[in-house]
Amino acid sequence: MRQETRTPENGYHGAECRGCGKALRGHPYYMGKPAYLPLDEGGGQAKVNHYGGFVCSYSCDYRAALRLEQDMPGHGGQARLTPPLSTQIARRWES
Repeated sequence: MRQETRTPENGYHGAECRGCGKALRGHPYYMGKPAYLPLDEGGGQAKVNHYGGFVCSYSCDYRAALRLEQDMPGHGGQARLTPPLSTQIARRWES
């Protein structure tokens, strides 16, 4: 039995960064499997954003969380993340 090649044309979309859209190695977040950074960037495991989805850097993590919070009712004019969330993101990227 021949395995079908996975391409966007046949409905398969691989993992991507939620902040910048960069292609990551691995499966999309909704499949529940890990994703990895490109080999030229170290190839480590991609971190998961507070609201779900893979992110490739601190700035992408912050940007994605802020964009999602701004979409929530009552947060439209928000320019910064709430203090507990910004602290959590900073802690996640310390190591």
